[in-house]
Amino acid sequence: MVLINSGRNRICKNSVGGINKIYLFSHINYSRSQIVLNNNVLTSYPATTIYEFEVENEPIVSQKQNENEGGKYFDLDISFDLVKEKGVNYQSYLNSDFNIIVKDRNGNFRFLGNRNGLTCESIEHTIGSSKNDFNGVKLSFKGEEEKEAWYIDNLADAGFDVAGYLLQENGYFILQENGFKIIL
Repeated sequence: MVLINSGRNRICKNSVGGINKIYLFSHINYSRSQIVLNNNVLTSYPATTIYEFEVENEPIVSQKQNENEGGKYFDLDISFDLVKEKGVNYQSYLNSDFNIIVKDRNGNFRFLGNRNGLTCESIEHTIGSSKNDFNGVKLSFKGEEEKEAWYIDNLADAGFDVAGYLLQENGYFILQENGFKIIL
């Protein structure tokens, strides 16, 4: 039996859907004692450099709670498009584990793949057939977690350092066509 001891009043409808920014970094299995949560808000994480990815179109994020004989869990899915990816090799991403932080248009940060990471399950290169079709690469990640995605109030206070340049997982900088680094 579920105990309900309060209701919810109508709230202002000024919430906006969609993702504003995506930060990607390699998943590391930290012990639970190294990560500090206040309810579902991440307050402290081991010092980690994260990399901002400029995305095209609307990234798709899904978090669904399911239950099986092992208990309740969350299925996480995220996919996003990167345009004009000339000379960038995402092959090393496939079947590797990552953590992803998304910032929605309401200013909320969510930490996806918090304990198990998200596996890059597909990399799709698309050229398109007409001028207005997408030309770039689509990355898709999936994972399962015991708890829902954590919120983060402030990236720096929680232990995250946003890199000043866009960096690939293999350690190479993403360069412009003129050979200069992309500065954020």
